[in-house]
Amino acid sequence: MNTLSRRLLSGAGAVGAAAATMLYVAAPASAATEIYSVSTYRSGDYASSAGSEAFYTDDDSFHICDNSTDGAGVLGYWKVGSSGTVHSKYNGNGFNTCVTSDEDFAESATLYIKVCLRNDGTVVSATCSGWKTAYADGVA
Repeated sequence: MNTLSRRLLSGAGAVGAAAATMLYVAAPASAATEIYSVSTYRSGDYASSAGSEAFYTDDDSFHICDNSTDGAGVLGYWKVGSSGTVHSKYNGNGFNTCVTSDEDFAESATLYIKVCLRNDGTVVSATCSGWKTAYADGVA
């Protein structure tokens, strides 16, 4: 093998090693946190967004928050898949409070979230948000 061929092969090897190192270093450490949220609708004496629910993809947690002094509690719902079992968490702790539900979903899970106000044990259905699609890995 002549000197020129050896130098070209040696240079190609160095470039390949450098490229592989750059690919390794450039890989992201983790995905960014996505937050999916829904809020209640205005109805009668209940203000828009009197209650809210947020799903955080980084730790698979739901936060159900009471945003109004209307005396009603907030009921957050979620299900895995469009026909999955509906789960709920109630926040009856009053204005400016949130309750959290920590869950564990497969990264491939498609979730649906919904929030309503509840007063004296009765869900005020006119305040309920629609079902919103959320992705456990934060990627649609």
